[in-house]
Amino acid sequence: MNQNNNMPRRTETANYDILRPEPNSLLQSARSFGYNIETAIADLIDNSLTAGASKIAISYAIDQFTSYVRIEDNGKGMSEKELLNGLRLGSSSPLIQRGETDLGRFGLGLKTASFSQCRRLTVRTRDRFGIQSVRCWDLDIVQKEKDWVLLRQCADQNSVQNLGSLPGEGTGTIVLWEKLDRLTEAGEFKAVKEHFYRKFENVRKHLGLIFHRFIEAGEVTIFVNGDTIKPHNPFHISTRVPTSELQEEQLSINGHLITIQPYILPHESKLTGNERRQLQIIKGWTEHQGIYLYRNRRLIADGTWLDLEFRKKESQRLCRIAIDIPNTLDKEWQIDVRKASAKIPDVIRKRVRNLSLAAVEKAVKVYTHRGAYIRRKTRRQDITYTWQARVRRGKRFYEVNREHPVYELIQAKLGESAFLFQDYMKLIGESLPVSFIMQDFSDPATLMKDFFEGSEAELQSIYQNTLSALMKEGLSLQEARDKAGSLDCFQQLKNL
Repeated sequence: MNQNNNMPRRTETANYDILRPEPNSLLQSARSFGYNIETAIADLIDNSLTAGASKIAISYAIDQFTSYVRIEDNGKGMSEKELLNGLRLGSSSPLIQRGETDLGRFGLGLKTASFSQCRRLTVRTRDRFGIQSVRCWDLDIVQKEKDWVLLRQCADQNSVQNLGSLPGEGTGTIVLWEKLDRLTEAGEFKAVKEHFYRKFENVRKHLGLIFHRFIEAGEVTIFVNGDTIKPHNPFHISTRVPTSELQEEQLSINGHLITIQPYILPHESKLTGNERRQLQIIKGWTEHQGIYLYRNRRLIADGTWLDLEFRKKESQRLCRIAIDIPNTLDKEWQIDVRKASAKIPDVIRKRVRNLSLAAVEKAVKVYTHRGAYIRRKTRRQDITYTWQARVRRGKRFYEVNREHPVYELIQAKLGESAFLFQDYMKLIGESLPVSFIMQDFSDPATLMKDFFEGSEAELQSIYQNTLSALMKEGLSLQEARDKAGSLDCFQQLKNL
């Protein structure tokens, strides 16, 4: 039987088909990965940092005819071949081993982040040989042509003007977003403009938080419409009042190191008005409690308990925990496309939970004791607290500590009449306005008075009266000092 060498290799008996994605449908789907404007711009900055950029400039403008967002960096740029690959969906596999400083993940960020906010993406880049390349994705053109049409120049003259030129002769890249249908929603133009600028105020705060380590280290300067972004360190919020750093712990998965560092923030009563406002960041102080997950020093989860069973509570809001992981553990931590969420690996979940629980307990103590860090002396191991938390039938309540030395002194003095004092202390505990106190603490506009704030002399007088009463009961001066010095209410006094 003669064979025809010109016949195609595939026949009707082939056991597979090749199905290429329909361009418009796939690109429209790529717009729905869950980005907002803050996470989208942060994803593009990841590319700039991976390219070695030390300066990143973000600019934006809005009017009734043309609006744009422009991100420019002085990184190493791309050759034409690299640009084409960078604009291809899925340009690199998440399974390949990345460099230690690579902030990428799926090879989707430039496209999905951009298309989540705009319908036209244009990129200009210049490589180390001084060769410039331009390419443009326009979703309207792809839809019209029903094919993967990537323009080799700007789509129109407005784009040419908005894209601009790279300065000097060095390397660099410009990313331009136009047709901002997700940023400029329909409506009266004045209102649209106000919302547009409001969103970029959040962008400024978000970038200062996400990239604070790079900015603090002087590795990069980020500008937004000419203004320098200031770093927002979520752990060290005051130059006057130190944050408490708990014991750091290092864990390992498959030989890759994970560092966990819990922090207890200073109580808000110790902070200035500006420092309290800084604590709000974007979502508010309470919402920013919990775990801060860093991947290659880049923050990817800012204030969350991830998949731990903890709930966010007012009493825990001083607790923040930094966890550092390398990009070699993306699979184990289930890092998503946006690099905005993750899951704690089962192999270390129990240990992370226990460390978090210990940090939460310390944070609650600082919160409920209004910022009075306990100064333990070497000769005293225990602190006697005025109030005690109790649980009865699954419900938590608070009562005066009946084993408190002052309570016992008063009870002994009253003798048979002590029942009235005991009943009164019981009423105080039962009527403690916990809900009102919590409400006041959660309101950043309300300034809470600290323990004996501005009246240390009065507290000193109470301390001396307590010493006298203890000595009348037969204690020596030193014994009375040791007894009174163990009480929580006197820990803020100097020279006990």
